[in-house]
Amino acid sequence: MRENRISRVVDILGEMDMDACVLRGMDNIFYLSGFRGSEGALVVTRGDVLLLTDFRYITHAAEVTKNVTILEIKPKIDILADICRKYDIRKLGFDSLHTTYDTYFRWKESLKETELIPLAQRVENIRAIKEPVEIEAIRKAIGIGTAAFTETFEAIRPGKTEKQVAAELEHAMRRHGADCPSFSTIVASGPRAALPHAEPTDRELREGESVIIDFGVQVDGYCSDETCSFVIGETNGKIQEIFSIVRDAKDLGLASVRKGMPVRDLDMIVRGYIEEKGYGEFFRHGTGHGVGVAVHEAPAVSTQSEGLIEPHMVFTIEPGIYIPHLGGVRLEDMVLIEEDRTTVLTKIRKDMLKIGG
Repeated sequence: MRENRISRVVDILGEMDMDACVLRGMDNIFYLSGFRGSEGALVVTRGDVLLLTDFRYITHAAEVTKNVTILEIKPKIDILADICRKYDIRKLGFDSLHTTYDTYFRWKESLKETELIPLAQRVENIRAIKEPVEIEAIRKAIGIGTAAFTETFEAIRPGKTEKQVAAELEHAMRRHGADCPSFSTIVASGPRAALPHAEPTDRELREGESVIIDFGVQVDGYCSDETCSFVIGETNGKIQEIFSIVRDAKDLGLASVRKGMPVRDLDMIVRGYIEEKGYGEFFRHGTGHGVGVAVHEAPAVSTQSEGLIEPHMVFTIEPGIYIPHLGGVRLEDMVLIEEDRTTVLTKIRKDMLKIGG
């Protein structure tokens, strides 16, 4: 499996006339080697794969990788310079999205005979097309998230704080088998639901308000991402109106998406519907994003997106409307693009969930 991924990176080396590449982004390192830790780099040459990490991870790296040479990073030894000399690397690619300026500057100083070439998003683009084993891991993460949310939702009552709901949901994730949340759970109620990425606070959930819960699970190295919105008791007509518009926009996106269409067209369809209803200025983020080893990866579904929707992509469709001082609604599903259909992977209902009232 990972051998095929390495082969695709080697193809990139050939296309860009490079001798090797060094990757610092841990999601890329995990995708290509199976290793994940707090420190490491992966060097891919035309014939070898070398994982560089410190003493804390040497044993773990040997357990989780295959056909990878593991080299220990030691103080005062420039291991990357040694590799470049050993392999006569004159042109070295690097994942520029994940390499700090300090690291790049240090490489420039130590690799005098080597040209550094940014890879842009070429490795990330490989990750956009999911293999069957990846799709199965994503389905597993979604299943755990579904069970955890269902359990938590049944216990939500007015008076609980946003922090309490988030903590209960993340605890339920782990009880049901998650390795960890795939990101910090978002719980936003009342006027705070107008903040797309609000952090949970001590604010109590109240009657007559909308609540957004955005959550995800990571298991076996793969993520899920799903957003549900609901109301507590009877709410005002404006919240009900925007809920219906967001739901219909999401459903329109699900009905429209297909392989071969430009990615930006999907965004235009969903965004256009919300604009027609008079709420375009209140929908300011992209329509969706890929999900895999990272919770946000290619493809980005936005007005700036390039490229086509391809079979075996997994991404979200998540329109939202956020009205300052009132509240907001976001609904998010994950979809799998197949050769002859689109499958909605997430299972939680997205009609107007209601607590009490």
